[in-house]
Amino acid sequence: MRDGPRAQTNESVTGVRILRGVRLILLVAFVPGIVPAQTVGSVRGVVHDSVDGVVSDAQVGIKGSAVRTTSDQAGAFRLVGLPLGGAVLEVRRLGYRPVSTPVMIAAGSELQVNPALAPVPEQLAPVQIRSRAEAYDSRLAGFNERKSKHVGYFVTRERLDRMNSARFVDALREMPGVSMRTLRGGVITVSLRGARCAPLFFMDGFPAISGTMDLDMIDLSGVEGIEVYSGMSSIPAEFMAVSGSENCGVIAVWSRPFRPKSRTQESVSPAELEHLVAEHAVFTADQVNEPAAWIGGGSGLPVYPDSLWTARIPGRVVAEFIVGQNGSIETGTLTIASATHPYFASAVRSALDGAVFRPAVLNGNPVRQFVQLPFVFSAQARDAPPPPGS
Repeated sequence: MRDGPRAQTNESVTGVRILRGVRLILLVAFVPGIVPAQTVGSVRGVVHDSVDGVVSDAQVGIKGSAVRTTSDQAGAFRLVGLPLGGAVLEVRRLGYRPVSTPVMIAAGSELQVNPALAPVPEQLAPVQIRSRAEAYDSRLAGFNERKSKHVGYFVTRERLDRMNSARFVDALREMPGVSMRTLRGGVITVSLRGARCAPLFFMDGFPAISGTMDLDMIDLSGVEGIEVYSGMSSIPAEFMAVSGSENCGVIAVWSRPFRPKSRTQESVSPAELEHLVAEHAVFTADQVNEPAAWIGGGSGLPVYPDSLWTARIPGRVVAEFIVGQNGSIETGTLTIASATHPYFASAVRSALDGAVFRPAVLNGNPVRQFVQLPFVFSAQARDAPPPPGS
């Protein structure tokens, strides 16, 4: 009989210990980071090139580890779950020399590393953009002059490029004093500052129509600029109609001298591109007798973005693509390897759309070549003398 209570006491003690153990296991299981924070670490950073442009699609990893990632469009990367202690961070990308950086992974903190990649000497000579063209052609000279006076409301191509829409009505929605109305049949019309009649539309300087106009008839991808005048006192003389139909305001639309091609084909991934080069289906500049060279086409030199030109901000972009045997950029291969500002990158993409190259030559035959083409933007004052040798 005396062993009964003692046995029950021992069982009770054992039960308490088991319960405590279960509680500890549950605590560890349901509170993330308690144990892992003591055994692993992480690394983050931004991949740059030698002129401080961000580099996208760079492969980043720890030597001897399966943990890998790729830098995004802003050059950013993050590696997690890394063993503590000394390690080597490896960064590589086609067209750049690989970089290995010793790092020390510590518990409870995230290491910041910003590796810089130097381009291999296979790039074409840089294209210099030293001035901001006032217009693609003479039609836009007046548009740019009126924009500089800040009288009306202006929408530039730079702003349109930042929109995620191809509808003309979406370019007008944020304008002050603009209201829209959907008519029977789905036709969308616009009025300015509460006017009861439709504004007068001008297309490339000529009156297009007075009265109701279906705004969806205008393809936004073919528009270079828009200017809006809601009051009679602000309307420039060149938009004054003889009939006086501008009483309800004026909307002037200026078309682009070229229409960008739509990119419907899926892009070639960096891994596929490296495979093509490794298999000699595509060659690099050092593997051919005559490298590819830009000879024209497209829209000419990139247009200096308005906001960056006004602020006199310089920049640099490295575009990469495959030039085919016919001298054109192969669809889906045009990417931006690095850029100091996304506006510069957008300008370069537009300029290269439809560009024509002299194809690379190997043993007397045209071949496909992987090309890296740098663009240097250097804002200069209008009265500044041209650089030596220009």
